[in-house]
Amino acid sequence: MKTNFLRKMFCSLALAATVLTANAADRLLIVGEAVWGGWSIDNSIVMLNSTENPDVFKATVNLKQNEPFKFLTTSEWGKLEYRAGDNDVTLAEGVASPLVSSEENSNDNKFKVSETANYDIVCDLTAKTIVVKKANYRTNPLKHTALWMIGSATPGKWSIGDGTMLVPTVDNPTVFKATINLVEGEMKIAVNNQTGYGQTFYLRDTTDETKMVFGGDDNKWNITKAGKYDVTVDVVNMTISITETSSTGISSAESASGVTTALYDLGGNRLSSRTLRPGCYIQKKGSYTRKVMVK
Repeated sequence: MKTNFLRKMFCSLALAATVLTANAADRLLIVGEAVWGGWSIDNSIVMLNSTENPDVFKATVNLKQNEPFKFLTTSEWGKLEYRAGDNDVTLAEGVASPLVSSEENSNDNKFKVSETANYDIVCDLTAKTIVVKKANYRTNPLKHTALWMIGSATPGKWSIGDGTMLVPTVDNPTVFKATINLVEGEMKIAVNNQTGYGQTFYLRDTTDETKMVFGGDDNKWNITKAGKYDVTVDVVNMTISITETSSTGISSAESASGVTTALYDLGGNRLSSRTLRPGCYIQKKGSYTRKVMVK
């Protein structure tokens, strides 16, 4: 009896440890002088993960030469972080380096790269590794992994965590797209769906409705007619297109790989699970966004 009790207790503890490990980081945010937002948590870089392996986070952004960066798991200082360990580490391209949690090591050392470029960054919290490789896209510095529309005209209203995601296009990741049902009201564009209103927003240029400004006065776009719209945002040319489409609305996906959520293709179009084919999609569940592989 005692043996069975101990065995059950051990299994329960092991299961609890597994759950705690799996849920230790629901998100990763990049901060540091290497990225455009610096040490501002509000303007941190949101990394995306997948339901196939939720402990693997990815981002493609510009990193500055010899400047430090690290990863936060919440929108607060003093919580769980992932850093470089005993010393600062200059990452070699394509080589896995240890990703050390603040629970394991209190030394606040950072990562760096030896050359300014756009990098594909992969953090594996199971293997506790980070790998960086230069991205295929090298024309312009990349600042965002995604953008989010918020406002009274959008489905999520003014809740930043419920913002509608604009997805970067494959050929030009400085251009973001989404198809969205809008109602009469206002909207603006957030750069981070994990933080608050202290971040910098893309806003309406008062001299031209098709132009954007980054920060400044809180001028929003006004939607005067409810309908389904294709939205395209170009953060290099600072332009926005909000065009009504005649296509019929598609409801939230019922399920994908056992996850009840809303799904979008890589062009930002919302999908139904009944129309899915094998491939890569963007999942939005609650305040989180991630890539989904459907087999």
